[in-house]
Formats: sequence, structure tokens, C-alpha cells
Amino acid sequence: MPVGQERKTETILYVSIGAVTAAVLVADLLLPLGVVIWVFYLAPVMLTTLGSRPRLPIAAAAIVSCALGVGVVFGHAGPLPEWVNIANRGFGLVTVWAVALVANQLVATRRRLAVDAWVQQVQTRVLERLQGEIDEERIGDNVLEQLARDLGIQVGALYLRDGASLVRRAGYALGEESGVPDQVQLGEGLVGQVAKEGRALGFGAAPRHQLRIASALVEGAALDVLVAPMIADEAVVAVVEIGKSSPFREADRLLLERLGEPVAVALRSAAYRRRLQELLAETQRQAEALQTQSEELRVTNEELEEQSRALKETHARLELQQADLEESNAQLEEHTQALETQKRELLAAREALAAKALELARANQMKSEFLANMSHELRTPLNSSLILAKLLSDNPRGNLDAEQVRYAQTIYAAGNDLLLLINDILDLSKIEAGRFEVHPETVNLSGLLTLLQRSFEVPAQDKGVALRVEIDASAPRAIHSDGNRIQQVLRNLISNAVKFTEQGEIRIAVRASGADAVAFEVHDTGIGIPEDKQALVFEPFTQADGTTNRKYGGTGLGLSISRQLARLLGGELRVSSRVGEGSTFTLTVPRSIAASAGTFASGASAQPETVSASVPRVAEGGSPGGELLGDAVPGDAVPGGAVPGGAVPGGSGRGGGEGRAGARKAQGDGAPPFPDDRDSGQRGDRLVLIVEDDIPFARVLFDLAHEHDFDCAVATTAAEGIELARRLQPVGVLLDIRLPDASGLTVLESLKRDRETRHIPVHVVSAHDYAEPALHLGALGYMLKPVERDEVAKAFRRIERHLAHDVRRVLVVEDSPELRENLRRLLGDEKVEVETVGTAREALERLDSQTFDCMVLDLMLPDANGFELLERMSAGTRYAFPPVIVYTGRSLSRDEELQLRRYSSSIIVKGARSPERLLDEVSLFLHRVERELPPEQKRLIEAARDREADFEGRKILVVEDDVRNVYALTSILEPRGAEVRIARNGQEALDDLARAPDVDLVLMDTMMPVMDGLTAIREIRKDPKFKGLPIISVTAKAMRDDQELCIQAGANDYLAKPLEVDRLLSLCRVWLPK
Repeated sequence: MPVGQERKTETILYVSIGAVTAAVLVADLLLPLGVVIWVFYLAPVMLTTLGSRPRLPIAAAAIVSCALGVGVVFGHAGPLPEWVNIANRGFGLVTVWAVALVANQLVATRRRLAVDAWVQQVQTRVLERLQGEIDEERIGDNVLEQLARDLGIQVGALYLRDGASLVRRAGYALGEESGVPDQVQLGEGLVGQVAKEGRALGFGAAPRHQLRIASALVEGAALDVLVAPMIADEAVVAVVEIGKSSPFREADRLLLERLGEPVAVALRSAAYRRRLQELLAETQRQAEALQTQSEELRVTNEELEEQSRALKETHARLELQQADLEESNAQLEEHTQALETQKRELLAAREALAAKALELARANQMKSEFLANMSHELRTPLNSSLILAKLLSDNPRGNLDAEQVRYAQTIYAAGNDLLLLINDILDLSKIEAGRFEVHPETVNLSGLLTLLQRSFEVPAQDKGVALRVEIDASAPRAIHSDGNRIQQVLRNLISNAVKFTEQGEIRIAVRASGADAVAFEVHDTGIGIPEDKQALVFEPFTQADGTTNRKYGGTGLGLSISRQLARLLGGELRVSSRVGEGSTFTLTVPRSIAASAGTFASGASAQPETVSASVPRVAEGGSPGGELLGDAVPGDAVPGGAVPGGAVPGGSGRGGGEGRAGARKAQGDGAPPFPDDRDSGQRGDRLVLIVEDDIPFARVLFDLAHEHDFDCAVATTAAEGIELARRLQPVGVLLDIRLPDASGLTVLESLKRDRETRHIPVHVVSAHDYAEPALHLGALGYMLKPVERDEVAKAFRRIERHLAHDVRRVLVVEDSPELRENLRRLLGDEKVEVETVGTAREALERLDSQTFDCMVLDLMLPDANGFELLERMSAGTRYAFPPVIVYTGRSLSRDEELQLRRYSSSIIVKGARSPERLLDEVSLFLHRVERELPPEQKRLIEAARDREADFEGRKILVVEDDVRNVYALTSILEPRGAEVRIARNGQEALDDLARAPDVDLVLMDTMMPVMDGLTAIREIRKDPKFKGLPIISVTAKAMRDDQELCIQAGANDYLAKPLEVDRLLSLCRVWLPK
């Protein structure tokens, strides 16, 4: 019964008892009832049996006893004697107390039963709200809400035990300002003490800072607070603290005591379920992560899923078996152990897979090392063979007859064929290892086919076979793919067609293949392939005719590599052929490589295209608002130990510089990256050439050239830049250093050595500081990326001045009058005006008032030495600072030479043949066309070049362990005047440098006994004396990342064996100090 209704009923009962007792007393006093009166006194006592308080019958008996006493004194005795009246009332008193005692026991028993029934009802309602898979917070909320309904509490909190502390997980009617702590330690406050002792505690008239009852209008402290523990298996699981505005009854305390165990069990079950769910989720995550690793793990995951289903069934059984929670907990513990066992098994399987992966990695490493060693062992003897064969075929002494020269050329050709075979084997191994890279770019189909036709036109004509190129109208103008790989496949197909076709024609065609693909067809009228051999030709080392007496040679690798490359590009390579009629090979590739799902089916990881336009920003020390063009390379990309600026990236090795989209574009098809003016110039002879592999930056330079009224052609590789410079004869060149196929310094050296291009002004643009070698090689100017727009404009204006001023001006600073006159006659002609002075003061006056294109300086002057003059010229902007050529008769120390290199473009020591070299250097820096020079000057320049002045007297240290290569290199260098020193390993090189540090250049092999070349380079760079010593790494390894390893070790440049003689000499000229 609700508390309010119970109180109302008891009030009515109390009034009734009082009224009946008063009525009987009045009747006893006024009426002579005699013996009968005591019977009426039993009525109030009997009425107490209707109440719920056990003490009420006793209280009623006491009141009736008083009334009987009053009746004895004041009541009417009637006709009976007094003693009878007294005895009668005595019996009545005894009877009243007897009935009162019986009523007391009756009410107490009924009250106890009512309390038990109420407690059972409330307990049932609470347990009903604990059913289902609910968490600890929801259990706490449900318990507190039900207690609020049945006990009338106004505020409450439930604390869950967590180790040595209690954490509040649920609350009822708790406001933000309630002051109830979120966490309580054991023994702290009532809550902590109850959790520690395991028994309930009460606190009547709770202090104001404890549980507070608050609403929107009023706030106050709870009158009574009850704190009870929730105990399961003699362990406190949680503590409930409740409070209300009236005192708690004993039934309330009994209810909390009865609820302690089921609520504790429910909370512990929820915690088990939560832990089980966490373990299940963790197990599922591990299963998903390991699912793709092996079939063995897939079986294990299926077993794990079976365990998960068993756990779900266990959950269902737990919901149906709440009455037997202990047994359910035991089952949960068993399943938890099973999960732990599964987890250990999964970890063991993972470790086994990791061990297998490590074994595979070791196997791949051994394969890579084998290929590297094989490459080294094949290339090392091949290197000396090719070099010596080249020297013999060139016949520099003229002592070989034509047949002997032909023998040498045959040896050289056979060596190159062997080199191609080595490269094919390495390419095949890279594809099989999944390390062949794809670089998407825009491929111009017309330019690609034109380049292929130009490459194979002569071999086809030699065999009397027609070569035709057809572009179908359905074919797109360009596709987005890897042009270099497409060209590699087509070159192999066309080479085979030329090889196997004796008469008829070879047709190269391109057409659309559906909406998303392009088909390249190479058709020939050759010998054809039998139908049963058409599948075999794509297998490695397999040919249609594999007999020992076959007519055609070859290894059978080309078509295998081509098919793998086609798959790498997301396409396919097919063949259709009939014996005696010819063959048609069809290469189908997607128009956009990103649109093909099978783009990387071979397992290679393709690098995404990373072309991005340059962002305008302000350079350090530049003007605020100056627009910067070009992308700067991070500083950590520059290896230590190189000459100022670090090593030249994108040197001469295989695969160097493939990281930039512009470079890949240039290697793809030979066509311009965007339409330029090479074939459609509108400005006459005003054509400039831009050699830049960063396409966005090249387009910016292209637009700036148009702004300055220049036509512009764009090349993206070193080879294309040299070819366009020779063919187009531009009035100026803007040259990047970092090119994909060679260093820009090599391009600059090639242009300045070629009599047809040495007069062209070249401005160098680079992200690294190579100003000193560039200016020494004859560059007109140097710009460091990121460059400001004004700097580029100055470069174009400087080219404009060279065009406008046909007469060049040279300042000669020489104290000897006779030598001044000789130099004026040597250097001057109708297009060169020579002005001579004899002192440093006169030189400064001329530089202050006039402009010169070149300056020839003697160091021994009467009023100052040449060092002081150069220092004053560089001290500010007052004096012009043209390219300076030091022409001196004194012997220079190494420190003096290094000091001069900061200012001077060239240093020439006076001697018997030095005027010829001086004339050559001056002509270079004046950018004069050699064919327009007077005959006598041309004769002197040719005489200077014949002596290879760049190598004359230079000391070159060759570090090589193979005596054949040592012989080959000395045969190249010594006839050109170089002094060659030999070291057989890295340690001998260090010892040689320690004994005689006056070395101009080091050629360093990488694979040597005792100490390898990379370690030797690092040791050399540790010595401050050799920070600027040029080192070219020469290696027979041609595997991936070899060039980067050499550059990181401190090498200035890189060459892969077998060496090309011209490239070796060109790189030596670039890095030999001038």
C-alpha cells in the first residue's frame, strides 16, 4: 500500500479507537451496566487488530486499563456489591491485556508478511528491469528509477567498484551543482566506508553538502540518506546511495538488503558481457586484418566465426537463465579462456607468417644481390672491351688498315649487343620482382610514331623494306600513359619486324579500340609464326625457331618483356600470323592509365604523376612582391661533400631522374610537351631554346619569351636540347641542370665544345648552386630557383643586347706594353674591340664608366695585384663585373687558385702555346660564331683544341681493382695529356691522397676489395681539404637506386659501366677545375 494511503487509514483507525473507548467510558460512568461493561472495553482493543503497528494494541490496552480504573472509582455499581464490581473489572482488565497481547502478535505477523510481500513485489519489478543485454549505466539508471517509484526517493547515485576506488556510473535527479563526487576511494565518506565494510549505513538529517534535492524552483538537502552495498560472492560490486525528504522505513532498508545480490550479479554480468564484447570485437578486428595473408588464416578466421556464433548462443542462454547466474558466469569464463586460446593461436600464426615473409625477403635480397653481382661481373670485363674496341675503331694514330678497323667495329658492336642482353635480363627481373615503375604522362601519338619512323627508317631501307606509318581518324591526338614504356614495346616489335622481313613492307598503325583504349599495330610481310608457336614466343628465352641451326639470332626476351610491360600499362599484347605471309602484333592500352583496373597487374607499384605548377612566393633576400618561378629542391636533397651546391642530380646513370613528370614526358615521344615555335616561328631569327623538364615552369618561361618578342622552342631532355640547339641555332638557351637523362652541365659542355653551337649564349637555371662550374664552362649567366620574374626578364634582355650589339668589347689589364699590344692584335678584329690598360686604377676607371663583355687580367700589376683588383670589383655595384680570364705568368699555389676561382671564369698560365687557349676562352665568353672568325684565329683555336687543353697536365686518380679497366681508362686519359695515378681499392686511394693531395679529379669504382668505393668517398669527404674535390662514381652495378646511393655518399656525378668514351670525357671536362 502506498505510504500516503497507509497513513490516512491509520488516522481513521486511531480516531475510531478513541471514539469507542470514550463511548464505553461514558456509558460506564453514566449507566449501571454492571458486569457487562468490561465486555465493551474489549472493542477498542479488537479494533487495533485492523492497524499495522504492533504497539497499537498495547497502547489501547493501557488506555482501556485507565478507563476501567476510572470506572471503578466513578462508575455506578448497580444492584451488585462493590467487591463484585471490582472483581468484574479486574477480570475485564486481565481479559483486555490478554486480547491486547494476542492482537500485538497478530498485527506484527501481518505487518511482517505485508512488508515481505511489498519487498518481494518491488524486488520483482526491479529484477524485471534488469533483464536483457544492458550495460552498467543502464542497470544503475533502472534501479534508481524503480526505487524512486516504490520508495519515494528524491535523489540517488550508484557507484561501481573499480579496484581500490568507486566510480559513479548512474544518478537520479543529480544536478550539475549537486556536489556529488564522480569517484570515491575505499574508506572515504559513507560510500567508501560501506564499500569497505560491506554493510549498509544510514545518516539521518544529512549534512547540507551531501545529497541535495533540487528542482527548477527550490533546492534543499535530503532529510535521510541510506547507503547500501551490492554484494555478490561476498564481494562488493557496487554501492547505492539514496536520499529523500522523509525518514526511511525498515522495509526500505530490507528492500535494499534483498536487492544487493541480484543487482550485484546483474552488474557483474553486464561487466562480463562488456568485456566479452570487447574481446569479440578485438578478435574480429584481428581476424579481418589477418584474413588476406594466407589460406591458413582464412580457416582460422572461420573457426573464430564459429566461436563467435557459440558466444552469441551463450548470450541467448544467459538471457533465459538469469536465475542461475553463477553457472552462466562460469560458462562465460570458459568462453573467455577459449578466446584467449584462439588469440594465442592467431598470434602464433602471425609470427609464422612473419617468419615466412622474412624468408621471402631474404630470398629476394639474395636474388637482388645475385643480379647486382652478375651485372658487375659481366659489365666489368665488357667495360674494358668496349673502351679498347672504341679506341681501336677510332684509330687515332692511323696505324690500322681498314680491315683491322672493321674488326674493332665488329667487336664494339658485339659488346653493345651483349650489353643490351644484360639490360633485358635486368628488366625482366625487375618486372618479375614487381619493381618496374610506371609514370603516367600525356603522350602525343603523332610525335611518338614520327620518332619511331625516324629511328627505323634507315635499317628498313638497308634491307629494301618499306616502312609506313598510319594514324587512323578514330585515334585520339594524345593519351595519358607511360610513353617511355609504350615506346620500349613498339621499338622491340618494330626491331623484330625489320629483323624477320626480307621484302615487302612494315606498317605501323594506331587506331581507337573501343571508347577507352588505343591499339598500336605493327604489321610485317616477313616469315610469319606457326600457329602452334604463337603462344611460345611470349615465354622468356623462347623463340619460334629454337633449333641449333636457326637462321635468326636473339635471346627470346624481348617479347616476354613487352607483354609484361603491356600488362603493367593496363593493356595487352596479341599476335596474329600466318607462315610465309607475315605477322601483326597489336598493343592495346587504355587511353588513361588511371581508368584501367588492371593497370598494375604485374605487381609493380606505379608512381603517381606529380606535376604541379609553381607557387609564387618571396625568396630570401628578394624584394617583397617579387614573383618567384620554378620549384626549389629541399636542402636535404643536396649531398654533403660536393662542390658548391652539392652533387648534380640526374647524372649519367641508368634510370636517373625518373621522378619528374616533365622528364618522363620528354623520354616518351620526342615531341614538345606543348605546342611551341620550333616549326612555326613568326619572329625571324629571334628564337630561344628552353631546356627544362618541369613542364609548368617551362610553360612560364615560354610565355615570358613571347612577352619579350622571342619565338621559343622547348626541350625536356639533354639529348633533345643538344639536337635542337644544333638544328635550330637559337639566339639563346635557358638550361636547367636537373634533366632526366644527363646533367645540364654536360649539355653546357657539349654545346661549348661544338663549333656550331659554342657561340650561343646559355643562361643556367637550377635549384642547386652550380654557378662556378657553369660559368667556367662558358655560361652567360646563372639563376637559382626559385627565380623572380625580373631575373628571367633580365636574362632575356641580356640575350637581346647580344643580338643588338654585333661588336664585342674586351678589356685587357696587363702591365707590359708589348704584351698589351700583342693581345690586342691577337684578340681584336672587326667585331671585337679591345681596350688595354696597364694599372688597376685605370681598369677600375674603365669598369666604372664603360661596359665590357670580357676581361683579361694579369695578376702582377704595378699599383695592386690582381687579387686586390678582383676584391674591389666584387665589393659593390659601382663597377661592372664581366667574365674574367686570368692570364698570368706566375706559379699559383692551390689556395691562390681556389681564391681566384671565386671570381675568374678561367685561369691560363702564360707559356709557349697559351695565346691559342686564351683566344679560345675569349671567343667562348664573347659567344662568337666560330665560322665567322678570321682564318688565323680559327687556326689558332683549332690548334689549342687538338691538344685537349682541359686534360693537359691534370692529375686524375683512377680507383679501380680490375687491371683491364685500368688499362682501358689510362689508354683514354694519358694520350690527352692527363697524368693518371692508380689505386686498386678505396684504402689505397685514401693513402694516395694523404701522400699527394694535389689531385684534380677522382674516378671511383664502387665494388672493390678491402674498402668499397662508397665508403672511400665518405672517408674522403670527411677531410675538409677534399670537400671540393670532384669525384665521379664509376660502377658496373645498374640496379635501382644505385645513382642515388653514390650521390648521397658524396660523389659529384655517376657513370654506369660499360662506359661510353665520349660521355666519360664530357663529364671529366665538366668537373675538371678550369
